[in-house]
Amino acid sequence: MPRIDWDDSFSVNNSEIDGQHQKWISIHNDLHNTLMNKGENKTSGLESLKAMLDYAKYHFSFEEKYMEKINYPEIVPHHRVHKDFENLLYSMYRDAQGNEFFLDSEIIAILKNWLLDHILNEDQKYSRFLQSKE
Repeated sequence: MPRIDWDDSFSVNNSEIDGQHQKWISIHNDLHNTLMNKGENKTSGLESLKAMLDYAKYHFSFEEKYMEKINYPEIVPHHRVHKDFENLLYSMYRDAQGNEFFLDSEIIAILKNWLLDHILNEDQKYSRFLQSKE
């Protein structure tokens, strides 16, 4: 399973949000590296998962304020998608703390697919909305 490499198709035409997306992809790639490096211990996976959860909270808050600022009409369903993913990450993190979690390729694939779909589809919607207003 390959890592995620940033390219221009990810851009939402906002340099700050693009930078946040790049940081988030980096966190995902750290999780991927933890999985691929069989010598890593549980602590590394737990730390990477916690970093993803913390960054999700930060990024979602920032992005939702931005959507409010541009009067994005689909902010409520977008917020719901954010909340559902945040809950999933929290559940994974909680399970990892309780030793009920095993970082495997299926979990990395879930996180990767969510990130790709969200940035390339959901976030592109507010980017297109803003471009249509200009």
